[in-house]
Order: sequence, then C-alpha cells, then structure tokens
Amino acid sequence: MSEAIWALVGVVVGGVLTGCVELFLQRRQFQHEISLLKQQRLGAEVAKEIMTEMLNHQSYVDRSFQALRRPIGGFSDDEVRQMLHEVDARRVERVDGSEWWYLRARQEERSER
Repeated sequence: MSEAIWALVGVVVGGVLTGCVELFLQRRQFQHEISLLKQQRLGAEVAKEIMTEMLNHQSYVDRSFQALRRPIGGFSDDEVRQMLHEVDARRVERVDGSEWWYLRARQEERSER
C-alpha cells in the first residue's frame, strides 16, 4: 500500500514540476516574440517619421515615390506604400507615369501651386 502512495506522490510532483517548467518556457518565448515585434514596429515608426518629415518640407509639397523610398531601407515597395497611407498621404500619377505622394493636410497648398 505504501508503494502505491509513493507512486502517486511521484506522479503528482512530476506533473506539477513539468507544468511549472512548461509555463516558464512559454512565458520566456512570449516575451521574446513581443520584443521582436516591438523592434519591427520601431523600424516602421521611424520610417513613417522620416516620410512625414519629407512630406512636410516647406519647399516640397509632394515627393516622388523614389525620393521617399531612398532613405528608408529594409522595406518592400508595398510596405512603403502602406506606411504612406498610414501617415495620411495620397498618391498621384503624373503624365509621365511617375508616382508622387503628398500629405492630405497639404492638399490646399498643393492646389495653389
């Protein structure tokens, strides 16, 4: 009878320890994934700040897509376009087929020029 009790205690203690180790490992992996996502978003936020600064420049109301993409590395063209939409920029195609962007807030200023 005492062997059965010791076997039961061993199973319970082993199950609890296994659960604690699994919980620790999952929390550690979750924290690592959060830090990776924050780093990725930080890069995108910095890129958006650069684009907004370029589009707010007093001498240039609109900018070509190539000029906006040049200082931002590590993003595909579609990702850059998505970020431009997120900063409330609008796309315009010129007669020569080139792609230009301006901030919606500067639409009046753009119309005057």
